[in-house]
Amino acid sequence: MRFLNQIIDYIAKILSPLLSLWGRVNDKAKTIIIISILCALFIGIGYSYIDYEYYIYGVVPIVLLLLLLYYYHLDKVLYLIALITPFSINMLVSETTSMTLPTEPLLIFFTLVFSIKFFVDGKYNPKILTHPITLAIVFYLFWMLITALTSVRPVVSFKYFASKIFYIIPFYLAVIPLLSNFKKIKTIYLFYAISLMFVVFYATIGFAQKGFEFDYCFYIMQPFYNDHTAYGAILAMFLTITTFFIFSKSTSKWGRLLYIFLFGIFLMGLILSYSRAAWLSVLPAVGIFIILKFKIKFKLILITFFSLILLFFAFQSPLLQLLEKNNQDSSGNIAEHITSISNISTDASNVERINRWACAFRMFKEKPFFGWGPGTYQFEYAGYQKSFQLSTISTNAGNLGNAHSEYFGPLTESGVLGMLSVIILFSVVTYTGIKVYKRAQNKAEGQLAIFLTMALVTYYTHGVLNNFLDTDKLSIPFWFFTAAIVALDIYSQKRERI
Repeated sequence: MRFLNQIIDYIAKILSPLLSLWGRVNDKAKTIIIISILCALFIGIGYSYIDYEYYIYGVVPIVLLLLLLYYYHLDKVLYLIALITPFSINMLVSETTSMTLPTEPLLIFFTLVFSIKFFVDGKYNPKILTHPITLAIVFYLFWMLITALTSVRPVVSFKYFASKIFYIIPFYLAVIPLLSNFKKIKTIYLFYAISLMFVVFYATIGFAQKGFEFDYCFYIMQPFYNDHTAYGAILAMFLTITTFFIFSKSTSKWGRLLYIFLFGIFLMGLILSYSRAAWLSVLPAVGIFIILKFKIKFKLILITFFSLILLFFAFQSPLLQLLEKNNQDSSGNIAEHITSISNISTDASNVERINRWACAFRMFKEKPFFGWGPGTYQFEYAGYQKSFQLSTISTNAGNLGNAHSEYFGPLTESGVLGMLSVIILFSVVTYTGIKVYKRAQNKAEGQLAIFLTMALVTYYTHGVLNNFLDTDKLSIPFWFFTAAIVALDIYSQKRERI
């Protein structure tokens, strides 16, 4: 026993410098070292006893290291996801399931780790959880969950609901505390914007190689963006927010040159996207800026809005007849392409969109309260098509996608409260952005809030005609911009009165 004690004392003397050094290491570093050693042991010893057929288990240490990165460096992971999202590609992982790689696995992993961290640490700013935008999101998700339970296709609906969670937790709940340092808003924006710039280069060069032939504009941005409408939507958002950084007083001379360059690239991409919905979506954003800049009274805006609605219903028949006389189809000529916006007779895109909306309303009438279930429209709308409304791109199988609207889709899939939850969310975000603009003591913070709001308004407007919040390309910037507005509202200093 005495001999054993001598050996222990001898070992202790040898290790004492290391133990002293270990005592100075913080808990985070200790965890990293321990897991790294375990990973090395797993690789060195484990592989000696594992047949080559089972080398797939080699991903275990990689997964452990990723978990470590996720747990201690959430901001770095979000930067990584923002950087790679414009390059992500939707791929089939089985006969019935597709996944956007590599972003979706990273988002799922992030959600898992953040949820564990959230419940283990128990530290989270209660102001975020009780913020009006957060409450609007809770209502949006709660009703989606309820209608998933009553869905005609529960598996489809729960997958759809889960996908929303995987976007909202990382780029809303997790990112808001990080954005208390407002510089990180610009950092995440730049990670996404720089990658998006290269996608625009790729699409534009490919388009040029095709001689800018109009027929190629619809898919030249593939495989990164499915079609020109999603591509146009993201460019409209980033064109708007880039404008803020150009004129911000805190932007350096070289930084301003970078933002002007990005603005030019995004503008070129937006024009060459030939997405009419994206072009139109910029106008309401500019309208908000003009209203706030010239301090136009809200009462006057409401009167004008309702007057236009009354005029439309008063002259509904002659207006529809006028629209039906427009036979200008989509065209490579920009002036003609703009004119085709009101062609509801022969333009295949417009006719098909009306067909989808008509199907949505017929489905809504059948299930007005709970709807058919989130994500189910594309599987159910075929039987609600009418022959006189079919376009040249319609299919009797009804397998060409969703309702083409962020408003009518939820109306069909989650009933009247589904559509209402979307309207409430968009309205609360817009109100909060304007409120921060008016209350912020720091003028730059207020301007950032309004440009973030304007960027989101481009999507809210585009959402009348298309819906892309089931994709990583639009969901990540959408929820990030929303989170940035919340962060500015919570962490910026405010004036006493609006």
